[in-house]
Amino acid sequence: MPFLQLRTTHYALRFTLHASRIRKGFTLVELVVAFLILVIGVTAILELVSQSALNARYAKDKTTATVLAQQKLEELLAQPDLAPGETEGDFGDAYPQFRWRAQVSEVGDSTISTESGTGLLHIVVTVEWQDRGQLRSVQLETLQAPVTVLHPQEATLQQPMGSFSGLPNMSGFTMQGGAGQ
Repeated sequence: MPFLQLRTTHYALRFTLHASRIRKGFTLVELVVAFLILVIGVTAILELVSQSALNARYAKDKTTATVLAQQKLEELLAQPDLAPGETEGDFGDAYPQFRWRAQVSEVGDSTISTESGTGLLHIVVTVEWQDRGQLRSVQLETLQAPVTVLHPQEATLQQPMGSFSGLPNMSGFTMQGGAGQ
């Protein structure tokens, strides 16, 4: 038994001597490299968060400008006496950073006309705002054909001016059923 005890002690002593030669802790170079990697990673994450916030703000402003342009376009289309010209303005205290400009012009080669001589109108609405020192804008365009509004009692169905070859004559056609019947 003493031989076994001596041998175990010999191995324990040898292991202890070998373990003392193993480094304990990190060197200064390893700590500096780890710190630099950490700083680069945190900086990249902060830059991504910052850029993401700026992109979200730009997307919000562009969406707001698009909705405002659509509202202004609808206001113009609802005017019965819309005439060619240019107007501009702002959206008041609700949206102080946004301004609008509307251009209404007659289309030169318009084949659609009424008795008053007005033809097809080209309407362009532009909404502008400042974003980080740059002028940004959203532009919506549409065409409006002149519309004659008739009272329902005055409205009558009219026969087409010409005939289409290859289509059967449907002058005796009557509608059955449908909404309200």
